[in-house]
Amino acid sequence: MVIRSIITWLGVVLSTAVLSRGVAAQAEAAGVHIYFIAGEKSHAPGAHEFPAGAQLLADALNASGLPLRATVSLGWPQNSQEVEAAQVLVLYSDGLEKHVARDHVEILRHRFLQGKGLAVLHFALEADEDDGELQALMMEAIGGRFAVGWSVNPIWKLTAEPVASHPAAVGVEPIACEDEWYYHLKFREPRNGLKPLLQVIPSLRTLGADGPRSGNAAVRAALERGELQVVAWTKESDTGARGFGFTGGHFHRNWYDDSMRKLVLNALVWTAGIVLPLQGVVSAAPTAPIYATIDEAIARGDVDDVKRHLATDPARVNGSAEAKLKPLHQAILRRKGEIVTVLLAGGASATALDSSGRSPLHLAVERGDAVVVAELLKAKADPTVRDSRGWTPLHHAGAKNQLEIARLLLDGGTDPNILSELGGTPLHEAAVGGSVALVQLFLDRGTDLTIRSKPGVTALDIAREYKNTEVVIFLEKRVKK
Repeated sequence: MVIRSIITWLGVVLSTAVLSRGVAAQAEAAGVHIYFIAGEKSHAPGAHEFPAGAQLLADALNASGLPLRATVSLGWPQNSQEVEAAQVLVLYSDGLEKHVARDHVEILRHRFLQGKGLAVLHFALEADEDDGELQALMMEAIGGRFAVGWSVNPIWKLTAEPVASHPAAVGVEPIACEDEWYYHLKFREPRNGLKPLLQVIPSLRTLGADGPRSGNAAVRAALERGELQVVAWTKESDTGARGFGFTGGHFHRNWYDDSMRKLVLNALVWTAGIVLPLQGVVSAAPTAPIYATIDEAIARGDVDDVKRHLATDPARVNGSAEAKLKPLHQAILRRKGEIVTVLLAGGASATALDSSGRSPLHLAVERGDAVVVAELLKAKADPTVRDSRGWTPLHHAGAKNQLEIARLLLDGGTDPNILSELGGTPLHEAAVGGSVALVQLFLDRGTDLTIRSKPGVTALDIAREYKNTEVVIFLEKRVKK
């Protein structure tokens, strides 16, 4: 990888020295302005987070130590002078009628003729079908666009290395990200000045049924022929203007991927005419949470993002006072064991009740998760708490025939004769449909067979009522003794 990076970097220096010397000198003197114009966030949380994504990339560029400054505008800025002056505009927004550059083609074309750069990310690659001027501008400035009925936008996992000979590939490791990667795009022919940066042959399985954006005969034929599909590229025009197109960026979480982030940062710096350093753009992993709430991070199973939330505000570990389910409850119910460990280490209460009076132990027993039960007991969870049904966790373990969990609870100090609100022992619940092994465990640990619940029945009475034959035979023998 290092050898490839050195070769690529030398190629950058040699191939761009004459063309970019003036731009680089200007950058060193004053600092090149890379101006992000972000559309409003759309889609479900975590997707099309255009303002947050643009700010993340801008922050990374500003911290890179390179001779540039990056700023973000939410929507098209009122100050047209800033748009005119910026060396690179980055459009990151919804497409079609919500395209951030809709009705601003004239200024984009003026910039293009002046030799200034344009980068277009994700959905902004699709101009409305009735906006021929914007479509034509993108074909001129970046060399390609998304075309309805021809291009497709499935969500799939791309695994690929950037094209080694491309200047912006310097220092970029292979990328493996699930995203809404567009492909089978329309490119300007001939493709003079256009260089693929990331390309792959997607599986036919990435396509859906034929539809405006899901599949068509042409894309199927292209994949069957083994044609490489370009998902990121750059273009250099005769005027010296540089362009960059990138189809990913649907999921905000992917900007946290070091390889994907570096690829895009490198390409933006290249578009600005700045010679990339040997290692490419160096940026620290973002520290801000990806998802708006810790609840969503848990739902997504994102352990690292849960950690980011706790680092941002440790009090989030126990959620809000009015929440029906605390973060720990949610992690247990969603079977996110690793997140349970993180929350407990971060100070989550192992005794907090949910709105139904269930403790974390109740929920772990409900999910049959012995590992979490053991963790909770280690964290001093209270095994004596009764839920709204009047049962302790051990009663639930008996009712669910959970031998291993029952043993853990008993080993943790739970009284084998602990009573429910109706006066039954855990053995009463196990007698309904539990195994002989579970009943044996309760008796071995000291459960009193003679205890009668408030309705006046013993565990043996219940086993007979529910025709748990093996347990009936086993208990009758014990009673006779």
